[in-house]
Amino acid sequence: MKTTPPPAERGFTLVELLVVIAIIAILAGLLLPGLSAAKQRAKRVNELNAARQLMLAWQLYADDNADHVLLGYSGKTAAYDDQGAPLGSPIRDRYPWRLAPALGNNFRVIYVNDSGRFLEQARRLSQPEYVYRASLFPSLGYNTVFLGGDEQVFNPELAARTYGEDWLVRRTAEIRQPGRLLAFASARSRTGDQDPEPGYFAVNPPCLVGRRWAPAFDEAAPPDTWGYVHPRWNGRAMAAFTDGHAASMTTGELQDMRHWANPADRPDWSLRPLETR
Repeated sequence: MKTTPPPAERGFTLVELLVVIAIIAILAGLLLPGLSAAKQRAKRVNELNAARQLMLAWQLYADDNADHVLLGYSGKTAAYDDQGAPLGSPIRDRYPWRLAPALGNNFRVIYVNDSGRFLEQARRLSQPEYVYRASLFPSLGYNTVFLGGDEQVFNPELAARTYGEDWLVRRTAEIRQPGRLLAFASARSRTGDQDPEPGYFAVNPPCLVGRRWAPAFDEAAPPDTWGYVHPRWNGRAMAAFTDGHAASMTTGELQDMRHWANPADRPDWSLRPLETR
């Protein structure tokens, strides 16, 4: 009986393999931008949620302190680390460890995305290094000058002689438009000659006694030229407001002093001496 030989096995030709590789490369090229955009959106949502959590803690702090707002930068209050050890200056002067009890000492709330990885690295180094860095580089900086006062940038006690005290918010009841007044915003800083850190404990206003910021934001410029504010989300910064809500702000909105100072009545508002009012 005559048998039919089985068909010979046929492999892919070089041309077919090259076509398959080209198709995979095209699909990867189409998918990667989408994945990158999705990753950025996730980071943006993380920071927006951090802003909301900060405002919950900020309000809880005021509730526990007879309506007094969290001090901006001050050595007048005590602060303790997560092991109950008292802290000295400048660590206690910055807001994170003073707000820590209202956060349950969970700094993952205010250290998100790149800042979160930075903090985990510090934790692995030593407790003193962790405590120090935790005070310095949270994802969002506090409006220290106009909320509670900043003894380093614009000491309220010294400024009161010339500018009075009505510009400084000491209690939440004093806030005229809570939905407009900024408490926290996306921040960045730089230590020495190092690359900018993705966070800072303070953000400073565009105007104080005259203009302080550069005319336009420049990623390559030193962080202090824009008050440590960082519009890192496609030209926007995350911001938390004193009524508790959080939203993104454009670079134009960030320069409006009505978002920074309680008595500001125009975008270019700045402090004036008492005798000129």
